[in-house]
Amino acid sequence: MRRGSTRHLINLIREGGREVEVDLNSLIDLASKNKVLLQLLIKLDVKDSLRRSQEEAIGNIVRLVEVLSRGLDGFSFAFFKLVKPVSYVPADVDVLVRSEEREEIIRRIEGLGFRVEVEEPFCTTLVKGPFIVDVYVHPTLGGMIYMDGQELLNHVCIKDFNGLKIKSLESYVEALVSAAHAVYKERIYTLNDYFTVKEWTTEETFKLAKKLRCTPGLNLAVKINEAFEKGLIEAPYRIPVTTWIKLLVQKIINDPLTRSTSKNLVSSIGSKRGLKLLISKLIRETY
Repeated sequence: MRRGSTRHLINLIREGGREVEVDLNSLIDLASKNKVLLQLLIKLDVKDSLRRSQEEAIGNIVRLVEVLSRGLDGFSFAFFKLVKPVSYVPADVDVLVRSEEREEIIRRIEGLGFRVEVEEPFCTTLVKGPFIVDVYVHPTLGGMIYMDGQELLNHVCIKDFNGLKIKSLESYVEALVSAAHAVYKERIYTLNDYFTVKEWTTEETFKLAKKLRCTPGLNLAVKINEAFEKGLIEAPYRIPVTTWIKLLVQKIINDPLTRSTSKNLVSSIGSKRGLKLLISKLIRETY
């Protein structure tokens, strides 16, 4: 990757324009790895098969979310990691639910033609053809809770998602969710995370981070943002393993909820699937 490509991509997404300082195909590849491809194509006013395929994909997600919203009417839930300040095509649809309603919500989604693919202590993955829905009680890493999902559900609002009104989390909460997901779970920080943290972080975000004991993760996200803007690092940014492990250890020490479920992470690593996911986190460039 050419030095400065990330900063150039950030400027293009912010300001648009047709002039590009790097090969367009390289820029498209970079945007794809950073989960901002559709936003770039819109800003550059690209009208080709790639743009059409992206718009078709997001249209399919919108229809899925509409079906889920109707099917879950009356329950306490929120879509999260879905509405962002940039246009992009999510790989799956994440739904945060109240713990006492989890089983009934899963049955409702199964009634829509989905089947359970993976069952974890605090997350259930359901699939239907190419569509994936993750039902969360808490955001987790290998079954270890890194954010209190039930507290997040105290910050629900109605948002616009490509013309559809849906239950979502407040923007200042989504900023924290994006930072924590990248830093604690994925170990990779994308430009999708950059724009979410940059545009939606407020004092309320830091207050919530303190309450959920995620301040170190949020502070790291802010530092990564500054490094992107100065051209010091490129995106997607792979958080050094030593930094990642240190943050997880701090989380286990300082957060009783994380500490009480840390045994799930240990058990997960001992399984074939868990070991495969761990190796992937250590060697992949994006996700």
